[in-house]
Amino acid sequence: METNPLLDPLARALSQSQALLSLAQAGDWESFETLVQQRQQGLLSINDPEYLESLAEANLEAKAAGVIQEIKGINKQLSVLAEENRDKATTELRQHVIASKAMDAYGR
Repeated sequence: METNPLLDPLARALSQSQALLSLAQAGDWESFETLVQQRQQGLLSINDPEYLESLAEANLEAKAAGVIQEIKGINKQLSVLAEENRDKATTELRQHVIASKAMDAYGR
């Protein structure tokens, strides 16, 4: 199937979103942060009124909307994973603080 080059920015954003999901699932949050910044730059260009007008003129709105829906679905999964990671980090920090207090009390 031939793809229109006008859809390239959306296809790139989808590919980056899929890569972000893989990184989040692997717990590689450092690489995640780098890629999310790159994706954000690309998403800014997609929001350009001239780009959106070009999609409309080429009758690509439906295809673009489908890709955007896929990206939104991945974003929801990313939100869940990020929240789980935050909760895990909070628990680990809390346990570290308790352990530090116990060690301080024992060391007295």
